[in-house]
Amino acid sequence: MDGLDLECLSRRYGCRFDRAERVVAGVNRTYRLSSGAQHHYLRLYRPTGRSPAEIAFELRLLRQCRPTPGIDVARPIATPDGADLISLSFEGQPRYGCLFTALEGRPLTHAPDDMKRFGSSIATLHGALSGIVGSETRPLDPLALCRRAVEALESIADSAPTRRAIEAWCGPAFGDAARYPLPSGNCHGDAWAGNAVVQGSDICFYDFDDCGHGPYLIDLGTAAWHLIAQDGPAAEAHLAALISGYEEVRTLEAGEQRRLFDFVKLAEIRSMLFLAAFNLLDEQQWQQTFARAQALFARERPF
Repeated sequence: MDGLDLECLSRRYGCRFDRAERVVAGVNRTYRLSSGAQHHYLRLYRPTGRSPAEIAFELRLLRQCRPTPGIDVARPIATPDGADLISLSFEGQPRYGCLFTALEGRPLTHAPDDMKRFGSSIATLHGALSGIVGSETRPLDPLALCRRAVEALESIADSAPTRRAIEAWCGPAFGDAARYPLPSGNCHGDAWAGNAVVQGSDICFYDFDDCGHGPYLIDLGTAAWHLIAQDGPAAEAHLAALISGYEEVRTLEAGEQRRLFDFVKLAEIRSMLFLAAFNLLDEQQWQQTFARAQALFARERPF
């Protein structure tokens, strides 16, 4: 199916996969593999942009994430010879792949009750990931991410005003990071409702492709950015619930409270970095994206 060799995968994992359903068709393709009534998820990593060392840290993070009440993560499933990461050919190209446990559950909504639980689960996840070594391969440095975005956007038509806005903003926002450090550690990297499900009393996280070591506000800011971008007038109540949930587990420091909206803007910039790096938008979509970014940069802090 779709270039996926089920016979080969069955041999590699020592089981019989009889069905495959593509569930994500983006840069990293994801398939739901079935063996009778049992299900797993196979991720085919992008052909470029992630080194084996970077992927290895992601898988180590998931394998070593401490079991913690209230959360779970999709964990890698090794081959019979102990390999978390496999090499395979897909549509004539070499790709890396990994099989993950299936996290079945209901989608998270943006309703305040769900957002409060989600905020708590993000803080709990940070605790469960703390101390896992190897994150030097995946630094989430805000200033460096902004500079990478500016570089990536150079190939996009009419991006000059947005690039100038990023350059003018990011130095004052993040240039003093060494003097005024924020609480930091291993982060999910793309923590939003679409990358988690509710399973009983747990919030279960998946898609750690953007994980790394950086300020914890990267995750909280990313979740907040999605609410601001998608929820219109309801965003204020949803944001309040998200933040209050997070602070039930870990109280934000005064500096974090002041800087949170900077990390909402950083989430917008990281989104543009990804979209530009893989050339995922047409000209009209880029104009809409630039307009949204400029409006966010000019907005007053909503919390």
